[in-house]
This record gives sequence, structure tokens and C-alpha cells, in this order.
Amino acid sequence: MGWEKGWTFYPSDSKAAPVTEAAKLGQPDSHNIRELWADLLNSIRTGTPPVSDIGQIHFSTNLALLGMLSMKLGRSIAWDGEKEQIPGDEAANLLLRRDYRKGWEYPAVQ
Repeated sequence: MGWEKGWTFYPSDSKAAPVTEAAKLGQPDSHNIRELWADLLNSIRTGTPPVSDIGQIHFSTNLALLGMLSMKLGRSIAWDGEKEQIPGDEAANLLLRRDYRKGWEYPAVQ
């Protein structure tokens, strides 16, 4: 995988060829901010999901963070995606969040 040099997907089947796609970056700054904002506004207008959908980003971020949490614990964990908890594992659940520095606390939902 990459960003500035494009993307390569390596299939799990070792006989299948990798799929490569060149980067599609806006110029002159090699970013796609303009395109992302246009896509977001189009999503609002049409009711379709944006290419950078926060729900999908949440799932993919969880996957990486749970993998790191499992590695830190040195064992496998189970994940309840609906409750966003690790069932029956209080030690692991305590690692799902951390205390914020004073002045940067996240507001509690009542």
C-alpha cells in the first residue's frame, strides 16, 4: 500500500497477480482535499455515503487498535462490535480508553 506512489493489493492467493493503481493526487499540492470536500457536499446533497465515510473509518481503525491491544496483552481477545466492548475481560476493557490530560478531557455523555 502507499499514498504518493499509488496502491498495490497483494491477493491471498499466491498465484494471483498483484493489482497496482497509480496515485490520483490533486495538483499543485499532491493532496485530494478539494475532491474530498466536493464528495462530502455531494453526499449531503444526494444522501449517498461519502468515499471517506466515518462509519467505515471507525471499523477499520478499531481493527488496527484491537490488534495492538491484543499484542499488548499477549493474548487473543473477543470483540462485541455492537457494544464496543471486550466481553468478560475487564482488564482488556480498561485499555480501550485512557485518561486525558487536564484541560483536554472528553465530555462524558449523560
